[in-house]
Amino acid sequence: MKVLQWLTICVLLMPLSLRAAGPSLPLESANNDIQDLDSLKRGAALFTDHCMACHSVKYMRYNRIAADLGWTNEEVVEVMSYGQDRPVDHVMTRMPDGVAMNVFGTKVPDLSLMARLKGTDYIYSFLRGYEYDPETKSWDNRLLEGTAMPHVLESMERHGSEEAFAQAARDISNFLEYTGEPAKLQRLDLGWKVMLFLLLLIVVTYLLKKEYWRDIKH
Repeated sequence: MKVLQWLTICVLLMPLSLRAAGPSLPLESANNDIQDLDSLKRGAALFTDHCMACHSVKYMRYNRIAADLGWTNEEVVEVMSYGQDRPVDHVMTRMPDGVAMNVFGTKVPDLSLMARLKGTDYIYSFLRGYEYDPETKSWDNRLLEGTAMPHVLESMERHGSEEAFAQAARDISNFLEYTGEPAKLQRLDLGWKVMLFLLLLIVVTYLLKKEYWRDIKH
């Protein structure tokens, strides 16, 4: 009886907790494809140019990115670090320690697992969610009001086409999905091969069963 009472209380309180959390803002669909290596390469370059001044993806090494995306070790360090790092180095921010706290008043997060934490739709919507306030003459983000992060794709939005701006946000989202789970590329590539093997195994097993039972009356 007590268990039933507790379940009733939990059910009655659940709508209150959901209302307290407030409505979530709608997200745009990133429509990214982690198997699109060209998009991943563009995303890596865009991340270098627009994000690495503050953010890192410290769980990734340059040589791992090179192997997965089809670059040589020399190419990846040239594209992502302008030749300043070694292929075995982790992908770290260019910002010295302590600067973020002095400039932004907060620590800048590492983005290695951001796609797994928030999802690519959130990252895509966040990059495209900046709105300019003419009164304060500053940008703010509809998904995170008061964010200290500047509008890193501002020049693309102001001076480029909508398609180019959207593609840049999509490529960065795609790259961050890859850094959140780099083994996913191999898993997706292996998945169809395993399914094909199992299908062939079923056919062979069926034919073998027919051969075994061919002369047996039943």
